[in-house]
Amino acid sequence: MSTKPKAPAGLGARGRAFWRDVLAVWEVNRDELELLAEACRCLDQLDDLRAAISRDGVTVLGSLGQTRVHPAVSQVNATRGVLAKLIAQMGLPDPEGNAVPSPRSAQAQRAAESRWSRRGQAGA
Repeated sequence: MSTKPKAPAGLGARGRAFWRDVLAVWEVNRDELELLAEACRCLDQLDDLRAAISRDGVTVLGSLGQTRVHPAVSQVNATRGVLAKLIAQMGLPDPEGNAVPSPRSAQAQRAAESRWSRRGQAGA
């Protein structure tokens, strides 16, 4: 029986839970452990960003007193993108058990489907 790697120090509740959940189901190699650690940090960062938005509101006052979108809003979107890439790199499945494709693979799949769709229309 192999022992599960300990979660990295400094992870928050959500990051630790994700670490535990992934390792309870999947065997991961050393490189994937690094990706998993970063994914866990992203989840914790998302919680912190959402807390800031909840506390401050979606808009804040800019340096000249103008209303502007809270900077955490764009950071949430960026962090979600990083998280999706990390999960795809690890090859973790979606809830239905299908592998989550990398962004490049997903783009290639959409392009192929588009080409085949046009060919079918041209021959009709």
